[in-house]
Amino acid sequence: MDVPVLTTEMIAVFSVLGLVVILLVFDLLRVDVVGLLVMTLLPLTGLLTAGEAMAGLGSNAVVVLICVMVLGASLDKTGVVGKIAQKIMKVAGTSESRVVTLLGVTVAIPSGVMSNVGAVALMLPAALKVSRLSGIPASKIVMPLGFCANMGGNLTLVGSTPLIILNDVMAKWWANSPSGESFVPLGLFSIFPIGLAMVLGGLAYFLLIGCRLLPTQEGKEEGGVASAMLRELYGEEVGKGVECVIPADFPEQTLRQLDLRSKYKASALALFQDKGRNKIVAPQGRTSVAPGDVVLLVCPADSLEEITRDLGWQLRDNFETFTAETSPEKFGAIEAIVSSRSALNGHTMKELSFRKIFSINPLAVVRGQKIYIKELAGIVLKPGDAILLHGEWDSLRTLQEKTDLIYTENLRGEEIREGKAIMALGALAAFLILALGTNLSLSVAGLVSLLILVIGRVLHIDEVYKAVEWKTIFLVAGLIPLGVAFEKTGAADYIAINILQQLDGLTTMLLYLILAVLTSFFAMFVSNVGTTVLLVPLAMTMAAQIGADPKIAGMVVGIASINTFILPTHQVNALIMQPGGYKTADYMRVGSGFMVMFLVILMTMLALFY
Repeated sequence: MDVPVLTTEMIAVFSVLGLVVILLVFDLLRVDVVGLLVMTLLPLTGLLTAGEAMAGLGSNAVVVLICVMVLGASLDKTGVVGKIAQKIMKVAGTSESRVVTLLGVTVAIPSGVMSNVGAVALMLPAALKVSRLSGIPASKIVMPLGFCANMGGNLTLVGSTPLIILNDVMAKWWANSPSGESFVPLGLFSIFPIGLAMVLGGLAYFLLIGCRLLPTQEGKEEGGVASAMLRELYGEEVGKGVECVIPADFPEQTLRQLDLRSKYKASALALFQDKGRNKIVAPQGRTSVAPGDVVLLVCPADSLEEITRDLGWQLRDNFETFTAETSPEKFGAIEAIVSSRSALNGHTMKELSFRKIFSINPLAVVRGQKIYIKELAGIVLKPGDAILLHGEWDSLRTLQEKTDLIYTENLRGEEIREGKAIMALGALAAFLILALGTNLSLSVAGLVSLLILVIGRVLHIDEVYKAVEWKTIFLVAGLIPLGVAFEKTGAADYIAINILQQLDGLTTMLLYLILAVLTSFFAMFVSNVGTTVLLVPLAMTMAAQIGADPKIAGMVVGIASINTFILPTHQVNALIMQPGGYKTADYMRVGSGFMVMFLVILMTMLALFY
């Protein structure tokens, strides 16, 4: 191998790369601005033409990212993600370790047969919803999700594009080798032991070490009954929502007989009866509470102690039955001001029958400095009174339209189009079938699914634009031409060949380690496909020179090309950056240790099985 000569174009590419690293590491500019800067500098310096510098915006990778983001939004909009989140919550509860483990396994398995980016984009909405419902900061679960998806991509040879093309790249090298032997391609599950060990090791890393290194970014919304502002205003008086299970020895009674409001300042927001056959939102006084039922209560902490002591009701640690009724997407509490022209003036709360007519729970009335809870039924409403209400957002909208109430916050709930769930799942199925079962590119498969969503009226085209994380798109679009510049100027060849030729007396395992480190570095800035095409022939040549197996050397490059964790330049890392609220320093802190773990597992599995 002839060593390339260092040229001014190479120096210019290295300078742009250094600038990008500095800007990202020290967080001097927003990531999307960094992407735009790269697209501007490359043609200004003459390294690429204007068309080549802008090609990233229409690249296969960017189009796929946009499409999978929209697919994820459609599954969220139709309630599919909510149901997945409820299942995860039912199994994992509010335990951070169980949530991380379950999400990691859930995303790793599909990553073994589909794009890592696609697997993350489809699971990301569910992870964010679990974060809101459980109160676990999104920053604690989104990065484990992304890293486990990368690890899951190592389970099979169709788990990522570099692995899909690996046999073809190795076969071309083999055809020109002097060995004379026929090339035997790697099988579908040839790398499964490595992938399995990596998934398990990745989960162990986050459960034992990574959880302490991840930042704590509190979410904007939390699962529960009321917003943060309302909890601050009413928290001590009204309390918080809890789930209670009615014990087997409890005598059946109606809510009117229990008189929870007068005795305990408590309100029953919902009731789960007959072992799940009947769920009642805003139950009325005549509703019976029997053994085995589950009640969603809101009450102060001291009252809750009295209820568990006097009635024997069993408190649950988290929401299992009423995840939907405590989710800010569909239900919530809001403060309403009675205006002078409101139809509620002069009526008592009992007369207005909020529960019966609107399925809305009145929690308290505020008049002046006093909060009324126990005496709620008999209060005659006056202009200026504030009512704390809990219910479904659609019901609260209807109430506002009919009564001229003035809400102190914007209604947060969005329409859940459950009737379009089959169409959304059909779009997802079309994407997977076209991507895995045909020769169409991922971008075309993604666009087909996107058109199904728009034409099928699952999402309006304006909602499609809102579903895209444009900061992520411009970061990826800017880094793609930087990789092209590395290859076009010969800078990538210069680095790789110089490093490999400077190393004499290599052992087999040391060569594999150097290849893994070098590939991971290249994959941060050059596309993983480009990295594979560039380094696999070099790796196989070096392996043949020292008597190692060229196929294993090529396999090491293919695996390492999809596993890079230290910077948000990898597509998966870029995708999770905004939802998780991460900065480049977070990737460096968490990803450095993860990278060491990856290398240790890779080398151990190579020594044991290959």
